[in-house]
Amino acid sequence: MSNSMEESQKECQYKSESPHKLHQQIISVAKLLNEDSLTIPEYQRPYKWNQQNIASLFNDIKTQSDKPAYRLGTIVLHSSENDEGNIVLNIVDGQQRTLTLMLTVMAIIKYYNLDDSSQPESEQTIREVLGNLTQSVPKLAEHQKFASDISVYNLHTNFQEILRVISRGELSIDHIDFLLHKCQVVIFILEDESEAFQFFDSQNSRGKELYPHDLLKAFHLREFSAYDEQLNPNIKAQTVAHWEGLADEDLHRLFGQHLFRIKHWIDHKPAHKFTSRYVDSFKGVSLHKQDLPHYAKAMMITHHFIDDYNSNMHRHIDAQEMSYPFQLDQKIVNGRRFFEMIEYYDTLITQAKTIHIDRISDDEESAIIATIKEQKLNDRASKIIHLLENYSDKGRQGDKYARNLFDNALIYYIDKFGMQDLSQIIEIVFIWAFKIRLERYAVKLATMDNRAVNGMLFKRIKDATLPKQVWLSGISPLKDKDIQQSNKKSDNKIYQLFKNLNYLTDI
Repeated sequence: MSNSMEESQKECQYKSESPHKLHQQIISVAKLLNEDSLTIPEYQRPYKWNQQNIASLFNDIKTQSDKPAYRLGTIVLHSSENDEGNIVLNIVDGQQRTLTLMLTVMAIIKYYNLDDSSQPESEQTIREVLGNLTQSVPKLAEHQKFASDISVYNLHTNFQEILRVISRGELSIDHIDFLLHKCQVVIFILEDESEAFQFFDSQNSRGKELYPHDLLKAFHLREFSAYDEQLNPNIKAQTVAHWEGLADEDLHRLFGQHLFRIKHWIDHKPAHKFTSRYVDSFKGVSLHKQDLPHYAKAMMITHHFIDDYNSNMHRHIDAQEMSYPFQLDQKIVNGRRFFEMIEYYDTLITQAKTIHIDRISDDEESAIIATIKEQKLNDRASKIIHLLENYSDKGRQGDKYARNLFDNALIYYIDKFGMQDLSQIIEIVFIWAFKIRLERYAVKLATMDNRAVNGMLFKRIKDATLPKQVWLSGISPLKDKDIQQSNKKSDNKIYQLFKNLNYLTDI
């Protein structure tokens, strides 16, 4: 055994007494795919490998095929019983790789027509290479269920791509033999689901850094309770469905540009970049744990009341449903409610940023009316929204930072007070956020962050008990001497709007 193999075995931090035949081993791909109890659990993320991933895998196989062995990585499994009482091995980490290997064998079987009972001499060699995989892999594939359309599409697309690779002769029988019998994976089987996810977290944090939201997903999946499962055996898959429907880039944007910044700015904390260092910002209280702190008792009552209300037989009559009353400045509830919260805020933010602008007539100079979430704005707020959506410099980085300030303050206000007094709030938030665009020649990330942390608007929203307490105090106009000379041009739309709204002063 090579030193790297020994080191990989020493890395295992979790000891289990599982009697299963794959417990903590370095095994060949063929042995992995002969394991008939491998299962993709319903809470797994969609299968998202693409043609580039396929090309990279096969390129590695071809370039390493002169080696005595080649390591493809680690696969973490959680051993459990299914509804029929049979032991299954849930793939916690390594789903993308395992499914691609299964697709490869399925493509080989199809290309060489090995599902035909006849055995021409030309097919004998490939049959010997595959061995029992001609029977085991189709059965293994048949047992997998994919609720996500993304998974189904990518599986079909990649299967066709692998067929093309084989038909072009880019994956020879020697390469296939090397893949199945000389390529290896490190297998870890764990009995406890939370240990499996902890191992998943630690393995990935040592290698290429995951998106922080990946670590949050693993943490909050662990925090589902037995009570949740009693409500609905499929509750994990159903609760995480919205999350899984979002691309990684969308989730990263939702957390990094909005939720992380708002939560930190509320508490006067800087929020430059959302990394794994800050994942604890999205961990809170687990309501199923014993000895809850006193502050969590009201949350627990709300949590159970909502479930009781929604499960009551009267809901079959009135068709009503109650959602948990999420608030950005409240403590997060771990587990199921976390995923519901992300769905809630993804929807709220999308709605708050969906703007409709209508002209009263076809005349270019005519008044316009802007609408947000079916709320029509007054003339001043409509002018602000129309400008933000259309001015030519809105794509500059500094303008994007100012817009992010505007969006997040508005989102926080809507989260707390809804749409009441929205026009007045938009005016206040616009002047507060876009002052930095006129005060400075260049607006940087730190500029935006400092304004949010020290600018007091987030604190004003947090401390307010009524909407008018946010806007009645107004906001001070911008002094002429504080404006960068280069920003006073007649074609500077932001400057001209400040002037038209009477937020410029010589004093």
